[in-house]
Amino acid sequence: MKYLKYITNGALFALLLAGCSDDLDNKPVVLPVSGDEIEFGAAPGGFTDVNPESRTIYDVPAGSTFDNYQLLNIKWQYGIDQVRVYCPEGAEGFRTADYTVEATDASSGSSTGFLVKNGETGVRWGDTGKPHNFYAFYSLGKIDEGLQTGTTVKATIPTGQEGGKLLTYNNDGNEDPNGKFKIITPDMSFCMMAGKGTWTPGTDKNVALTFTPIVTVLDVLINGPKEDDVEFMNIVSVSVRSKSGKNIVGTFSYDLADDSYNFDATDQSHTAASIATVQTIVDNNPVRLEQGQQLNVKFFLLPREISNGDLVVSVLTEGGVVYSKTISGTSTSGGDGVLGAGLITRIKTPKLGGQEANNWMSQIPDNALFTQLSLPGSKNSFAYRVDAGYDPQTGLSKFYQALPPLGINATVETTTQFDEGIRVFDVHLNIDRRTPVVYAGGANVSPQITLETVLNTLRDKVNPNNETASECAVVFLNYVNDGYTVSEWLPMVMDALDSWNSSNGGILTTLDQNTTMGDVRGNVAVIINLQTSDRPEGSAPVNYINNFSTSVQNTSIVSAPYSSGATVRIQNLQQCNNPEITSGETPYVYKGKGIGLVPYFITRESKLDGASFDLIETKRSLMKELNSEIAQGGQNLYINDLSGFCVTKNQSSTGYLTYTEYKCNEHGWGLTWYEWDETGKSGTIYDYNNFPLDESVYTNTATGAGTSWTVESRPGASSDYEGKLWLNGTGYDLGNGGNTCLFAELFNGEAVAEYSSLIGDLRQPLGIVLMNFAGVATVDASNRSYAVQGIRLPGLIMMNNFMFPLKTGTTTTRSSSDTSYSKEGNVWD
Repeated sequence: MKYLKYITNGALFALLLAGCSDDLDNKPVVLPVSGDEIEFGAAPGGFTDVNPESRTIYDVPAGSTFDNYQLLNIKWQYGIDQVRVYCPEGAEGFRTADYTVEATDASSGSSTGFLVKNGETGVRWGDTGKPHNFYAFYSLGKIDEGLQTGTTVKATIPTGQEGGKLLTYNNDGNEDPNGKFKIITPDMSFCMMAGKGTWTPGTDKNVALTFTPIVTVLDVLINGPKEDDVEFMNIVSVSVRSKSGKNIVGTFSYDLADDSYNFDATDQSHTAASIATVQTIVDNNPVRLEQGQQLNVKFFLLPREISNGDLVVSVLTEGGVVYSKTISGTSTSGGDGVLGAGLITRIKTPKLGGQEANNWMSQIPDNALFTQLSLPGSKNSFAYRVDAGYDPQTGLSKFYQALPPLGINATVETTTQFDEGIRVFDVHLNIDRRTPVVYAGGANVSPQITLETVLNTLRDKVNPNNETASECAVVFLNYVNDGYTVSEWLPMVMDALDSWNSSNGGILTTLDQNTTMGDVRGNVAVIINLQTSDRPEGSAPVNYINNFSTSVQNTSIVSAPYSSGATVRIQNLQQCNNPEITSGETPYVYKGKGIGLVPYFITRESKLDGASFDLIETKRSLMKELNSEIAQGGQNLYINDLSGFCVTKNQSSTGYLTYTEYKCNEHGWGLTWYEWDETGKSGTIYDYNNFPLDESVYTNTATGAGTSWTVESRPGASSDYEGKLWLNGTGYDLGNGGNTCLFAELFNGEAVAEYSSLIGDLRQPLGIVLMNFAGVATVDASNRSYAVQGIRLPGLIMMNNFMFPLKTGTTTTRSSSDTSYSKEGNVWD
């Protein structure tokens, strides 16, 4: 094994802030005075950079290359790095202070570090007739608490270790845009170090502090694709995790006086701190790693011993394929080593390639709560045949995907939504001779796909024969109104589920607030979306949502009851404006400032309520609002539906209103009765501002917007209403499709920007995220290529699961990838 030790100025594991040098040895000793401020490193000749002209954080020492280096230099970032110093023997009230590291003398090829106080006062001398002990900690910004009244400091190493710049080097360690070595620069503030110094009476007042790294560092070098594999791979993130579930990141305490550690704060926190991840997305783009190239990332881990074979390094590529390598201390040729407290260990991975199964969920700890997960999903999953000749001005596309969800009936496609990492599917079911069949794009799918076929295929995906199950799936089942009511449709769906479950016991599962990842590996969770209060009856374990809103015009977050007793919070605004259609024939309404064509209900609401015309912006605000709700730690089920369409010049896309005027009249001679009679005033409108009637004269509309226009809500005709007018309207909640490609290009890009901005402390669960065109980067339609971000967006969602500590349940952690691995270090697990 190869241990890489930090060195500076020839001393292993030491960063020196010194106050004496050979020059000072020939000068008179200056004694301190009680009550004066202490000077740390005030004289030159202390800490010396290998290259004082460079202000990089670390580098490969002279004479070494990226291929063979055995040591790494740590270097101060002068004027940036900050420390806290504590002296128990200092003057009362002045025993602790915060400092910034500065350089004194950069001439003659050397520079010396010294400390400059951040506040008005620094640490002061106590009784100078007694020895003084000094304790310091780097980095100041990573101290949770401590070194103010005692020698113990509390700090946290995060799960998500956000990288910095992407740099390219040649083998000599020099920056070179054509170099083969790529580096995600680490956040060196997590390279926590303890500083110590002593002073004895009669010696010079300048105090030298020696800093020693106290965290464990894993230095990973990832080799590019094999020569016989793909030309390049896009790397989304690199992770290291403990297969046994041992916490390797989190909060710890360290007593600088006796060098003792305490990990109780993490071990008793009920969070999954057994994984650390370095994001390799820079400027919203994953790192492209070509054949012959290498990528270097560094992890900072808790300073605790890890058992041989317990750590796994995993590389997540765009599309959800994970390459994992167990770190084995018995290797003699692969560069592997067992981690030890305070050491840095170098790992070289095999070349990428040879992995076909999409297995990204294998990296999620078994005891992580399912409600903590971020799950990419596809909306209208089986509506995947895009019409290349679709007219973007007037067409009505009902296709939302470009890849088959599971490969059923697929012929020329080489991949599926599942293969690209999608784990939530949205299926609409019609009834054909009492058999539930898949409905998509306005018709039953042909060749016919039954619910049984969908479940069989999902079972084989998440629970493959003779393989350890690592994945799970969620499938929404939606009612199709084609001759049966919901109350008639639901029993036939349940009959099919019961029949399938009787032959496939243990696959279907329910979800609640206590479900963990380990509970659902190899399982499928069926959730039935019901617009009514009906409840499924049967033996199959299913989940359901009642009062599910199918409106395309939900401009606020919708709540609905979930079968577990929790509440479902849903963002699902579908019908949006089209900024690319800015003019044309009436009756369509266009707005300026990038809004373009707007749907009917916006023209109606604009007159009555003053609603926003920019529905894409409204949906973006709703997406962010739901994310904020999730961040507050609620126990609800969250569905952020990012799918939708931009309206086109087609009334079935924009929606419209058909209206009819009625008047209550007396009928009969002698024996009279009353009826609501049509007056002959009726029509169809798109622009509500052109509505030809005066609403104020009608019984049901005089109070303004929101009053029901339906026949069902009209009161019975009677003398009370004689002479009164009633206005019926239908169709104003329409909007059955439009330009789904343009919408995905616009909004998936918005979502990529939003999720990319959630870094550091902003990391949080994202819930279930549905989208258009999951699994593809571009969609071609109407002689145009739309950049729909269907690979980038799911990749961000998948990676998010490994960037913060997931809350845990009571499931006992077990390995989800206990496959064999080579001790020679040249193949993936």
